[in-house]
Amino acid sequence: MSTPSGYILEGTEYNFDRLVIENSRRGLVLVDFWAPWAGPSLRQQKVLRHLAEQYGGRFLLVTVNTDEQKGIAGRFGVKSLPSFKLFRNGKVVEDVHGMQPEADYRRIVDKYLVPLGDKVRLAAAKAWNAGEHDKAIQLLAEGAMAEPDNLDLPAMLAKFLMRVHRYDEARDVLAALPVEARDTTELATLRAHLDFITAARAVDDGQALALRLQRQPADLDAHFKAAALHLVNDEYEQALQALIVILRADPGYDNGAARRGLLAIFATLGGDHALVKQYRGELARLIH
Repeated sequence: MSTPSGYILEGTEYNFDRLVIENSRRGLVLVDFWAPWAGPSLRQQKVLRHLAEQYGGRFLLVTVNTDEQKGIAGRFGVKSLPSFKLFRNGKVVEDVHGMQPEADYRRIVDKYLVPLGDKVRLAAAKAWNAGEHDKAIQLLAEGAMAEPDNLDLPAMLAKFLMRVHRYDEARDVLAALPVEARDTTELATLRAHLDFITAARAVDDGQALALRLQRQPADLDAHFKAAALHLVNDEYEQALQALIVILRADPGYDNGAARRGLLAIFATLGGDHALVKQYRGELARLIH
């Protein structure tokens, strides 16, 4: 049978330990025992190959023709077909005999498989902690492209970009997400922090901003910049006041930036904080 991808390989007595035992110390290896005369084993192999292609390299599939590789079959006690074994850390962790429904094969594989997103986040965190910031960012960017529905990856990517002051790139990452995804709690909070950072960096002179507010109290952009500066100085009540002013004048200001900012401050302070209780009531009255 052909092997259309680099993660479906043919096992022999010469390469079995390298392909299976050694690789299983780095990830999951599934060994499919089959023979050309055993119809159920051919059906099993078709299902397993399909799964291997679907999982895109998250596990290695090694096929072993028991007619040609009697030594391997004897070594692992394969006496009937179809049969497959899962290897992790050099050992058999699952041993299944007989044809199974596809859903059962998938369930067994998933039981031992670390999700791709988790692997990416772990690898990125390891690189980041080692000071390899560019590598961590690249891993997350590639992972986010491979798993577009996994919101944990762009969230972590945006956080890392913000930590190295690559704010415009972080904003682009969040802006590229579907609209409904951007409003999840964590991502909305990240967007709010980015809004505040951008606004604060745009202020060259705090006194000039205060004077601008005195002269133009209806200037909502000035109020938002003032809220950002208050946050930089941990002046939460003043920041909340500025945001409430904006929401009273324009609830949809800058695509919801003021509301996101208010909720981000609530998340920072915690639900039991007196300011949160006070201003959550203010927000509720504005909404209703």
